[in-house]
Amino acid sequence: MPRLRALALVCLLLVAGACTDDGGGADGSAADDTTTTQAESGPLTAAGALPELTRVRVAPLGDRVGFVDASGREILLRGANFSSLGDYYQADPAFAPTRPPTDDDWDGMAAAGFGVVRLLVSWSALEPVRGQLDMAYVDRIRAAVDAAAARRIHTVVDMHQDAWGKFIATPPGTVCPEGSEPAIGWDGAPQWATITDGAETCRPPGYREGSAAVTAAFTAFYENRDGIRDAFVATWQRLVAALGDTPAIAGYDLFNEPNLVLDETASTQRYTELLRSALAAVRAGEAEAGVPPRVVFVEPIVLFPLPGSLPEHPLAMDDQLAFAPHNYAEVIGPKILTVEQTFDIQRGVAAERGWPLWIGEHGVFSMEEEARQVNRRFAAAQDAAMVGGAQWQWRQWCGDPHAIGVPGRAVTETQIQLNDVACPADATTGPNEDLMRVAGRAYPRAAPGRLTGIESDPDARTLTVGGVIDDDLASGGDLVVWVPGEERPTVEGRGLGEPRLVQVPGGWYVTVEVVDSPYELEAR
Repeated sequence: MPRLRALALVCLLLVAGACTDDGGGADGSAADDTTTTQAESGPLTAAGALPELTRVRVAPLGDRVGFVDASGREILLRGANFSSLGDYYQADPAFAPTRPPTDDDWDGMAAAGFGVVRLLVSWSALEPVRGQLDMAYVDRIRAAVDAAAARRIHTVVDMHQDAWGKFIATPPGTVCPEGSEPAIGWDGAPQWATITDGAETCRPPGYREGSAAVTAAFTAFYENRDGIRDAFVATWQRLVAALGDTPAIAGYDLFNEPNLVLDETASTQRYTELLRSALAAVRAGEAEAGVPPRVVFVEPIVLFPLPGSLPEHPLAMDDQLAFAPHNYAEVIGPKILTVEQTFDIQRGVAAERGWPLWIGEHGVFSMEEEARQVNRRFAAAQDAAMVGGAQWQWRQWCGDPHAIGVPGRAVTETQIQLNDVACPADATTGPNEDLMRVAGRAYPRAAPGRLTGIESDPDARTLTVGGVIDDDLASGGDLVVWVPGEERPTVEGRGLGEPRLVQVPGGWYVTVEVVDSPYELEAR
């Protein structure tokens, strides 16, 4: 979870006079014990505000299932997707599709209170030559995990793909049939694992996955032609073993947005086979590295909740699985279901399977009032469900395939994400204040026992958190809450000891012992 240096650093700062300590009240009524840290050069992490990162695991929490840390506290993994390590097709030679991560990126995530990053990685970069894991790329992944961990941010390693990969772009000069358009390449599989048998690369207008070539490539993969599915699975095992033992990795997202390319029954069966073998590979890689089982995040087929989009239930024989669908209701595709209805369906599937729910992608791509309200309604539904997730995405450069869309398109508009980018200048214009206000709203990072309620107002920057410690739940550790903003919040509550507030770049961490159950904290 986010940022801090060591407790020793706070002591040094205290000696140096860079911190102030105001004495204060008790009994959870108001927080007067405040430590403020100031950075002389760059954002300073708040030593003492949060504990060291510990292993994330799935555990029952009364009538539901959630994520807990080493002391048994319920934790909410909230943050953003980060595409800087994605191996995307370059559709315009003037613009790189991604740029390497920087300290400013990681510090910015920490300053938003994020506790997780969904880190996109690409099979094409991991294994550009069949059977050879690119250790330089693995080192880049490891460096990103370490940089996030230095800010107390967990990582979900996401094996990402869109429209199968870079190597299904329509060749230059191709004249597509009437009613179709050329396709750019995207991200995912290496060239040696892209088997299309010469299928048409042109696609229906605007339908990224709609070409016959994408369907052919997915079909070959599901059917394991030339052993390419086995190769993918083997890559997962080698990657997990190479990343080794670090509690900073919360878990692995096995396969982003799998496609439905066969009939419903066949796609479900084939996708289930893929997940079972990939899960076994992850567990084998962990055993090789001497790592306890991490959480494996399972996505439905991208057309969820349509029939045939869920893997078969026997997959649930592993007890460290999480359901990780995406929620773009009212944002992408036909507006059939609302954000709230989609959330209800996702919660129902997670509950039926005994998995925690985690929204792997969500977001809006416009600052129109309707989109802004959809974003706030999603946040309210997420709080009501008491679940985590990762917003799409931290930043999108002008050369990203999402920005270009079709061959030859000149990108001129602002790329609206958590951090906006002006095109064609390809220059960041800084955080999108409206989106960041919602994504970085107040929330509980860690809660003893289990959460019973969350209400967070991103505009007023207020938070109410309820929890209970049942006899059969672990109760170790303090309640830790993130509150954004420069102004020191007022904290009240019941069942709490004396809160401690630590100011960090972007906001405040409130840490308080829970002394009675049920408990409640209100920050305003």
